[in-house]
Amino acid sequence: MSALLVLSALILSPLLGALLVARAPRRESAFQRAVVASAVTLLLAFVPLLLFREGRVEALGPRLPFVRAGLHLGLDGYSVVLPPLVAGMQLALLVAGRRAVLDRQKLGAMLVTASATLAVLCARDLALFGVAWVATLLPGERLIAKQESRDPLLRRTYRIFLFGGSAPLLLGIGLIAWLAGRQGGSAIFDLDELQRVGLPAGWQPVIFALLGMAVLMRRAAVPFHGWLPVLLERGPLGVALLLAQAQVGIHLLLRVAVPLLPEGCSVGMPLIAALGLVSLLHGAVLALVQTDLRRMLGYLISSQKGMVLLGVASMTHESVSGALLQGIGSVIALTGLAIVVWAVESRTGTADMRQLGGLVIRMPRTAAFFFLLGCAGIGFPGALTFVSEDLLIHGVLHAHPLLAALMLLSTAINGITLFRAFQRTFLGPAPRDRHATVEALLLRERAVLLALLCLTVALGVAPSGLLSLREPVVDQVVAHLHP
Repeated sequence: MSALLVLSALILSPLLGALLVARAPRRESAFQRAVVASAVTLLLAFVPLLLFREGRVEALGPRLPFVRAGLHLGLDGYSVVLPPLVAGMQLALLVAGRRAVLDRQKLGAMLVTASATLAVLCARDLALFGVAWVATLLPGERLIAKQESRDPLLRRTYRIFLFGGSAPLLLGIGLIAWLAGRQGGSAIFDLDELQRVGLPAGWQPVIFALLGMAVLMRRAAVPFHGWLPVLLERGPLGVALLLAQAQVGIHLLLRVAVPLLPEGCSVGMPLIAALGLVSLLHGAVLALVQTDLRRMLGYLISSQKGMVLLGVASMTHESVSGALLQGIGSVIALTGLAIVVWAVESRTGTADMRQLGGLVIRMPRTAAFFFLLGCAGIGFPGALTFVSEDLLIHGVLHAHPLLAALMLLSTAINGITLFRAFQRTFLGPAPRDRHATVEALLLRERAVLLALLCLTVALGVAPSGLLSLREPVVDQVVAHLHP
């Protein structure tokens, strides 16, 4: 089976689904088409695992000589598991989502965002990488532009995210291509050719600063964190979660910055690690004081993103392995938690914990899923995050004991946050005359949440497959950073 055909179909299937959704005669048929397209994408996302040989799935397509760019797609041991993660998250959000608010525009935006995200993950040509990176942000911009009069803060915040997360990356890619041309490279955007040619050591810190800014913005790291809680609280939740949970920031760091900019990494990685630690603690503390479930979720995701960033930038074998596992485990658990919050909001009309309480009587299964997925999100034994945090903390402990202690502190704060949210939302007396007719979870919602819960437990009990798959990539990353 042709790798080019498989990877191209993987990228284009959500886009084709978006076109079919736009032409659907009714909302119900639009929803059905979106679900079918997402299911096909998920099936295609597993095919590269079957083609995985010698640490990589790679495909070369036609080139454009006049811009010295081309269709070069590929997945390595790190990125080969990310398309199933993105496609699975997309399908889960659609199946368990609120059909009343998932109109054609939102369904199409989710599908286009997923398609562009998959293109970022598969691209081994920087021109395609940059175009796809920007394309992930445009559907959200179009959706939010339609509600500008109702929420100007959301539009302003998203524009900062759009331009702040794209401009530095595009400048960095342009600078890389220019320098590669001066070095005599023929394919100035191709990652393999760029590694062969090399970039001047004097320019590497400058390029790393540009790419690092794009990474920090996309990872919602302090001081670029403001967009994430605003987008999760006020924006379309499906698109917001796809943008927040896709691992494209770490992917940029590992696929582009580490192999091409070893000198830049030696200068910039300590700063990335410091900002990851600040983001970890900052997100944990601010999540603790929130009263809105969606905004709390935004800060929790920001805190988890900071932990992954800290682990990768710590540059030890165990910390990088743990960080890459943590990226998967936290996405699974926090996506499930977001679906629970979405279900609560759709039934009660609010995500404000001050107006909730006593829901365990009306929604016992919802309460159970919130509690269990919350435990999975903070690293309870049996979950994948338990394994990843253990690896991550051990990797940091020997070199920086204080950082390991602060990581444990932030995890404890996140645990307090989730227990407090559980208590205020589901326990205690219910507000008088409110939520008397709240409905239980639908079968499709229960099925999705149970699948996510079982997945994080299964991977937590047997993580060796993921670890062995990513072992060569971790070795290469550490070798690049510690030659």
